[in-house]
Amino acid sequence: MWKPSLHSLLLLLFPIAGAAQPAGIVIDRVIAVVGREAVFHSELSTRSEQARQNGAPMDRTGLCGQLEDILYEKLLIEQGRIDSVVVDQAQVDSELDRRIRYFAAQLGGESKLEEFYGKSVTEIKADFREQIEDQLMVQNMQQKVTADIRITPRDVQRFYNSIPQDSVPLINAEVEYAIILRIPKASEAEERRVRRKMEEFRENVLKGEKDMCTIAILYSEDKASAEECGELGMVPLGTMVPEFDAVAMSLKEGEVSQVFKTQYGYHFMQMVQRRGEHYNARHVLMRPQIGSAELASERFLLDSLSKVIADGKTTFGAAAMEFSNDEESKGANGVVIEPSSNSARWDMSALDQQAFFVLDKLTPGAISEPQLVVLQDGSKAYRILHLIARSAPHRANMKDDYRMIQQAAEGKMRAEAVDQWVKDHVEATHVRLNEDYVTCPFQHGWNRPELTRDR
Repeated sequence: MWKPSLHSLLLLLFPIAGAAQPAGIVIDRVIAVVGREAVFHSELSTRSEQARQNGAPMDRTGLCGQLEDILYEKLLIEQGRIDSVVVDQAQVDSELDRRIRYFAAQLGGESKLEEFYGKSVTEIKADFREQIEDQLMVQNMQQKVTADIRITPRDVQRFYNSIPQDSVPLINAEVEYAIILRIPKASEAEERRVRRKMEEFRENVLKGEKDMCTIAILYSEDKASAEECGELGMVPLGTMVPEFDAVAMSLKEGEVSQVFKTQYGYHFMQMVQRRGEHYNARHVLMRPQIGSAELASERFLLDSLSKVIADGKTTFGAAAMEFSNDEESKGANGVVIEPSSNSARWDMSALDQQAFFVLDKLTPGAISEPQLVVLQDGSKAYRILHLIARSAPHRANMKDDYRMIQQAAEGKMRAEAVDQWVKDHVEATHVRLNEDYVTCPFQHGWNRPELTRDR
């Protein structure tokens, strides 16, 4: 799929206001009005382009669907103002600051952002303040429309009973599992070797014998920045780990730091530029290497834990809380949570390949042999997996799939509440559509003859 450039992404999220246009070209036009809220052609074009980039077909039906979404949002804004719903200005300021920080970092600093827009940051914020206020108003009103929805077990059962038998969804095989992960530590001798090497590189830079660019390209294990002479680009505070940020904030432009350690290894950096809470630095990273002896030690520990658990002297959950190095799961007795559903149940097809092949061979209650895994940073570790439960492919039912059915029932109730709200309010609101869109196949009555007038 085509990936938009940074500039096209900026144009979608922060359109350039007042950009120069060739003489005789219509800059924009109103295509609809909802109450006192106008819908501009540029809004529909931007929304449609975003949908197209995400793979949605932009035929006549798709275009009309995007317009209906905008009409709904305009109705929310109109009604919010009638109901005197207040948008927190501190929240508006925070959202504006967040966007400015993000895009400034992507472009290489606030000065580059100002150059891109041809305006100061203050002017950019002023241009988009109303847009952010409207977005937050939409969020507040959407919450208000569905705030009173309460779903009971009887509602869930009624929803399930309403699904035709041949339409009950088929659920793939699912598993619940837990892990104990052990990440080996380098030996003290290896830690000393890497630190000495980094101190040597730092001295080379300070004495002018080598430059940061050469050292980063040849030796840094942060491959992404090494290709750029170790340069990170302008990043806001909070992007890097706290220790890295703290060192960066202590440096003046051009200054070289001491060698310091983070969870990723040993670093030293040279400050390139600081602008408020943003900075650009060159850095070199080297990781202490893990030897076969360290890996073998972690495998032996996991073997021993498996035997202790099998003998009933402890549980897998207790062992995970005490010994696992996986911070995300150890606090939950080692149970691994599926992030999109926030549930312990995993569709087998969503597992990583290594976990799939191990769990596929286990019976519920069993613990795997220690398994060598490669972590995201390229380092190696060992883990054992405990299969808690497995379900075969089946039609969704209230016993095994209650949570999923509950979520679907609640989603249906929310959709019905929104539909009713739109129906009630669109009838009492002035709506005017451009003739190009009067024939759109809307779900709601935006184009009813008594509402729609294009004068």
